[in-house]
Parts: sequence; structure tokens; C-alpha cells
Amino acid sequence: MKKILLLLTLILVISSSYSQYNCSQRDGTFRYEVKLYIANVITDFDKDDLIDHIVALDNISNTDLNTLVEHITLVYKTFPSQNPHRTVTVFSTTEIYPILDSLDNSIEFQYCVLNSCPRSDGTFHYYALLTLLEVPLDFNKDDFINLIVGLDTISNEDLATLNTHITSVYKAFPTFQSPFLQRVVSIEATSELFQILDELNNSIEHHECLEEPVLDITNHEQIKNAIVYPNPISEDSVIELNMNSSKVRIELINSLGQILHQEKVLGKSIIELKNLPIANGISILKIYDLANGGIKTLKIVKQK
Repeated sequence: MKKILLLLTLILVISSSYSQYNCSQRDGTFRYEVKLYIANVITDFDKDDLIDHIVALDNISNTDLNTLVEHITLVYKTFPSQNPHRTVTVFSTTEIYPILDSLDNSIEFQYCVLNSCPRSDGTFHYYALLTLLEVPLDFNKDDFINLIVGLDTISNEDLATLNTHITSVYKAFPTFQSPFLQRVVSIEATSELFQILDELNNSIEHHECLEEPVLDITNHEQIKNAIVYPNPISEDSVIELNMNSSKVRIELINSLGQILHQEKVLGKSIIELKNLPIANGISILKIYDLANGGIKTLKIVKQK
């Protein structure tokens, strides 16, 4: 299940990219998702638990500790329904990315939460993990609105915004075998909805922006900061990194949510794929920019 959760985290933050430490939200706060070195995050994990975890495992300065204590306002388990699960969401009133990045014994990695979702065509796309245990194959916009009205208290204004601007809702991964991924829906809209979705805690367990597709299944296409060429994968395929970072972490995940390979890469702009255990079909390659707090997600294909 942990591996499936990592795939969901991968998918939900697909193609998210950030300038250095650009973790600010529209209300002036800062928001992160943080993967801990811990067996499992308990359901009611909170700020005090996070501080205790850090103090127990890391030699943190009094100045940095005071900053965390003063400015962190909220901490909760990112996917409350899942066990085991190691990721928490952290809110702060100031930028704390550099402090989190220095806590190597208590925190495996962290990244900024993206809350602005515009695409070049003016549309907005999201992935949402619903609280429903079973999402019908033909789940649509009407079903989504009915779910919200039935489970959440939503203002007439926000409800009107959803009805007006949502253009499509559908199961994001209908062919995936994981029951967990079966609960994820894709939402397409003509207006920014992140803040409204953020308030619907009874119907939506978690949601993320979905930016422009990072890499389509073509022979050679560069989107933003990474290229896989050629794709579909061959013995000659490589990842070319065009980012201002000398420290990245890569994870290769198959369609079942299993992590097949993970490693840290230092000082390389070209990474060969021939030695990675890439399965036939579609896989996901996730690249963490450990210096700047960004994530790149690539869809790769290996033909039989």
C-alpha cells in the first residue's frame, strides 16, 4: 500500500514545478508535503508530533527550532485513510523550506504544494482523491456535485462556481488495479477551484493541481526541464535534465504502484536508462529536485 501511495503522490503532483523555495500560497502562508523517516504517521498526527519527531532525530539549532514552533500553524497526515503512510502536510506563516531541507535524519524529502493551476489554454485541471470507497466507472460532474452537497457544507456562491466552471469530471485511472487509485478523479474547469476544493474535507480527502502534461508519448518532446529520448524506451534512452540543480532523486514506479528503482544522482545532466528495471507498458519516472524543492513527473513507455 505504501508503494501505491507513493504512486498516488507522484500522480497527484504530476508535473509540478517551482522556483527555488516558492512554497507560498495565495493567502500569504506556505505549504509543504513532507515525507518522514517514520514507520507510519498516526491518524491524528499534529504539529507537536512533528516537532517531537524532529527533535528526537535531528540536531536542530535553537533558532531553527524556535522558527518551526512559532511559524508552523498546522500539520496533518496527507492521506488520513491510508496505513502505513509517511507523508504529512505542513502549513507555515513563513518560508521554512531551507530548515526542512537540513533535517536529514527526520525528513526524507519535502516539496512545495502548488495551488495555482492555470494551463496555457486558460483551463484548470486537478486530481482529487474522493472519500468514496468505490467510485463508479461512469462517475461524472453531476455525481461529483451531488457527493459534495451530500457530505459537505458549501456556500451557494461556491456551489454556483463549481456548477458554472467545472466542465468535466471522470475517473482518472479506470484501468489501474489499485483500489486506492480507483478513488482518484480528474476535474477540468474554466476557473481556479483550488481554494474551494480545499474546504471540502468530507467529500475530498486530498487534491492537487495538474499542470501541463510533462511528456507526451512521442519520440522526442521537451516540456519544461526534462527530456526522455527516445520514448518509447530503447537501449539508448536517456534522461536529460535542464535544471539548475546538481542534486536530484529519481524513482521508477510501475503501473501497480511498485517502486522498481530509486537513487540519488549528483552532478549529472544525463542519466542513462538502460540499467533501470523498466517494465513493458507505461511506467512513471519521478524526479525530485532536492536543491530547489521541485518535482518532475514523466510518463515513459516500453514496448514489448
